[in-house]
Amino acid sequence: MYCFLGWIWECCYVSVRKHKWVNRGFLHGPFLPIYGSGAIVILISTIAVKDIVPLVFLLGMVSSTILEFCTGCCMEKLFGVRYWDYSNLPLNFKGHICFFISLAWGAFSILLVCVIHKPIEAAVLMIPRTIADIIAVVLAIYMAADFAVSINEAMDLKATLEKFTKENEQLQMYARRMEITATFAEEEFNKKKEQFMAAVAEERRQLSERADRRYSHITSIIKRNPNAVSRVHKESINEIKEIIANRRAKKDN
Repeated sequence: MYCFLGWIWECCYVSVRKHKWVNRGFLHGPFLPIYGSGAIVILISTIAVKDIVPLVFLLGMVSSTILEFCTGCCMEKLFGVRYWDYSNLPLNFKGHICFFISLAWGAFSILLVCVIHKPIEAAVLMIPRTIADIIAVVLAIYMAADFAVSINEAMDLKATLEKFTKENEQLQMYARRMEITATFAEEEFNKKKEQFMAAVAEERRQLSERADRRYSHITSIIKRNPNAVSRVHKESINEIKEIIANRRAKKDN
């Protein structure tokens, strides 16, 4: 339930900022696990103080911030991509968490514990046990399949970024060699400069075509996370985004 509500919030928020509809999230379906996990962590951490609003705010803020930081670090380590990034906001820590976002988590904790959870809990308890079990099993199977597909896409994206980065490093190495050659043979360098630049342009074109053809299915995960960044593969992820933008422009034309 909270995964779904979190997805609605994120989609609306990002879509307003981007001025177009964005199906937000790591998964394909209408679920954001970070919000579901966050809600569970908040509810558990505030059980003993659920009637004391300031402590609900504090414990909810701290517990959800820890969850967000750990999740962000693990995902970046595993996939090489940061799917949310607060580096452009003040008082952030390694881009994974931010003081103002933590305050929002605290406010959400009060809203969740004091307002939202009780009626939702009552509504869920009204569902007959057998039907509830069937719904739970169906959702579990669906989300497991969605996770499998999305993780596969994320790993393919990581492989693509690594390939782009390797190609970029090779091109930079060739450029340095040409600079060294120019130092000792300027005339020869000038003759080969045009050939080299043409070769670089052709390599870029072929690389983009290969990525566009072989890894076209990874574009969906970038579309769902338009603000995704990569510290290790910064240039490469920007190239992937450029390929996606070019494809979209061709379709529009």
